[in-house]
Amino acid sequence: MVRTQRVQRSHIIDGAYQLILDEGFKKFHARNIAQQIACSTQPIYREFANLAELKSVLINRILIKYTDFLEDQEPQSLRALSKTIMNYALDYPDEFYRFFLQDSETIQAVKQVTREMFTEICPEKSQTFAYDLFWQYCIGKATLAINHANHSDDHSEEELFFKVVTEI
Repeated sequence: MVRTQRVQRSHIIDGAYQLILDEGFKKFHARNIAQQIACSTQPIYREFANLAELKSVLINRILIKYTDFLEDQEPQSLRALSKTIMNYALDYPDEFYRFFLQDSETIQAVKQVTREMFTEICPEKSQTFAYDLFWQYCIGKATLAINHANHSDDHSEEELFFKVVTEI
């Protein structure tokens, strides 16, 4: 009798991650993951209690990557943090698009990681309004950058934005 090769947990994680990058979270179903890695759904459910557990592993994976990126860049100001977020989007546009813009659970997780860095840089501005304004600005600017739609090289709007945030 020929023994079939066991599908490894890491193979499932990599396949699910690639599926999300290729197709988005709307296609995040056991059958689609199984098709992506050329197996049945059985190995997926043998390794993970449910798809929520697998999704949690994937979210953790992106959070580690994003946190490492932020820490490597060592932003010392809100302006530098904003640029770091935009650089992440430019370096990893697929991940940024799928994980930062599409799935509410993941958006909240990366937003929290960013908030922690924001609070370290500017503890006196850690109130919700200032951070939410900063987050929206950064996500918008990064989205424009990955879509090559950064409409202006004029830095006056950036100067105005950071003046408003620091005065809040």
